[in-house]
Formats: sequence, C-alpha cells, structure tokens
Amino acid sequence: MKKHLLFAITILCSVLVFGQAKNELKDALKPTELAINDTAVHYWKKSGFIGVNFGQVALVNWAGGGQNSISIQANANGTLTYQKKHFLWDNQLNFSLGGIAQGRLRQHSANNKYPFRKNVDLLQITTRAGYIIDTKKHWTATFLADLKTSLLRGYDYSGYDAGASDRQVVATPLSPSYLLLSLGINYKPVSYFSVFLSPATAKLTMMNNNTLRDKDDTTHFRVDRTRYGLNNDVTFRASVGAYLRVDFQKDIWKHINLKTSLEVFQNYTDKHMLDGIVQSEIKALDGNTSPEAIARVQDLQANHLYYDNRPNTYVNWATNITFTVNKFITASLETQLLYDHTAAVPHLNPDGTTYLGRGTQFREAFTLGFGYKFK
Repeated sequence: MKKHLLFAITILCSVLVFGQAKNELKDALKPTELAINDTAVHYWKKSGFIGVNFGQVALVNWAGGGQNSISIQANANGTLTYQKKHFLWDNQLNFSLGGIAQGRLRQHSANNKYPFRKNVDLLQITTRAGYIIDTKKHWTATFLADLKTSLLRGYDYSGYDAGASDRQVVATPLSPSYLLLSLGINYKPVSYFSVFLSPATAKLTMMNNNTLRDKDDTTHFRVDRTRYGLNNDVTFRASVGAYLRVDFQKDIWKHINLKTSLEVFQNYTDKHMLDGIVQSEIKALDGNTSPEAIARVQDLQANHLYYDNRPNTYVNWATNITFTVNKFITASLETQLLYDHTAAVPHLNPDGTTYLGRGTQFREAFTLGFGYKFK
C-alpha cells in the first residue's frame, strides 16, 4: 500500500514539475519586449464617414393600390485637424445628395411628367484657423469661413402638383451659395464639443446670372432671386451680424454616433426688406404698363408693406444619427430645421396657386444602406 502511495505521489510531482518547466520554456521563447520611446509627433488627425443608401418598392397587379418608387442618397462627412504648438486648423466637410423616383420612369404620363425629383442637395465646407490662448488649450482666437451650396439644379413642384403651373427652376449648380466670414472665440473643452461666438460676421448670398432654357427651347426660366432676399437685377448680397455656432459629435452608444450643429446669425445691417408676399405681387404685375398696375406697384413699394428685419434671426439646426449594423451596413436618421427671414418659401392657396412668404423649413430622412467609417 505504501509503495502504491509513494508511486502516485512521485507521478503527481513529475507532472507538476513538467508543467512548470513547460511554462518557463514558453515564456523563454516569447519575443523580448523592449521599452520603445516613440518620439514621433503626429500633427494631423482625420476621421470621416462615407455611405450610399437605397430604397425601393415594386408593385405588380397589386389590388391594394400603391405606387412604385426608387430612392437613393449619398452621404459623406469628414474632419481634418492640424495642431502644432499654439496653432490650430480644423476643417469639416458635410455632403448629402439624393432623389426619389415614383411611378413609371420610362413612360411619362400627363400627371407624372417628372418622375425623378431631387430631395436633398447639400455641400458644406467649414474651416477654422486659430491661435490657442490658454494653457489647457480650450480657448482659441479663431477665424471661421463656412460655405453652403448645392450641386444640381433644383425645382419647385408645388404649382405643378396642384395643376396650376409647370415646375419652376429655383436653384442652379452652386447657386445660391452662402458664405460666412467670421472672427471670434472658439471654446472646445473636449474633442467632441465646441462653441464658436463672433460679434462680427459677414454673411454673403451669391447667385449666378444664367438664363435657363426649357428642353423644348420655347420657354425661358430665370431663377426668382427674391426667394433668397435678392432683387432680380443683382447677384450678390452682403450683411453683417453676430454669429453663434455649436457643434457636437460623439459615439453616444457603442454603435450609434450623434452629430449635431446649431447655427444662429443675428443681422445688424438690413433694416428693411420687402415681405415675400409683396414681392410675389410685384412680380405678378411686372410688365403690366397700365396706370392701375403702376400705381399698385408704387403703393406696395412706398407704404407700410415693408417689415423691419432686425429682430429676425437666421437659425440652422442640422442633426445626423448614424447606426452601425456591422462594418459596412449602416442606417441614418437626418433632420434639418431652418428659418431664414431673407428667404421666401412657397405657400399653396386653396385654388391651387402659390405665393411666396416667410416660413420655417424642415427636412427629415431615414435611410439604410452601405457605409464605411474611418478614423
């Protein structure tokens, strides 16, 4: 019995010793880890997202009714930052372009003459260059330039859908364009949040001078610039005011990124401007040389039908929530709330006609598609 017990203890000790020797041998064969002092300094940082989203509905002999549709939208945003000592240069890009087609695309009908319509078109480039003025690197004296524009021709279909008129050209490539030039203070306590405030900002509205021609070469369209606060005989308008911008972008959950930007511009210089409804009535009387029409235009221009626009404020709040399903599949929810006292938006009358007036603009889109995020 003692021999058996001694034999078992010997075997157990051999196993333990062999295991320990195996572990020591494995550790000895591991590559030697050296403490490396990485002295390389990286001044540039970049991140971004690129995505293409699709939507489609097809109906064949569908008794419940409905309509075929195809939608597509491309989105991209990116940041590129350079920082060296007290100098900081930050650049941001936002891009969205998409449209939707309803009904039969190849066989246009009288009530579906334009099946494909653009529903989003935005190109925004923001650059900030500044000098860091505190030791914690939170406050920066900054010069900001921001450009917003569109890439394709845009149309107003409100009159066409009501059966009152054909579609109207309201925008052309890069027209209108909005440029902000601002000098102020930027506060950025963390990498994902910043506030920019400027008491002196120039806002420029620019449009080209093209005359657009319809496909049948019989009707000429000219973009109605009164929609954007310009007279039809000018292509440029400048105003000065105070500007506030708040930016936030962060992964609020593991696979959800929130990006939101709020812009507020308070005008100093523009004291008076024709109301959009008055602009529309004057335009309707354009070319009418009757004494009554001339007197009506003079009355509209000379009397109290102007409004003082100094209390009005430009507000642009854009939000994008990106949901990452996996490495290449993403979904996004995008909203934009816009109020511009210089812009006239179309309103529909009960008889189907339209008129221009001030109003709050809102846009929302939910998409699912392919995307890639780099950092």
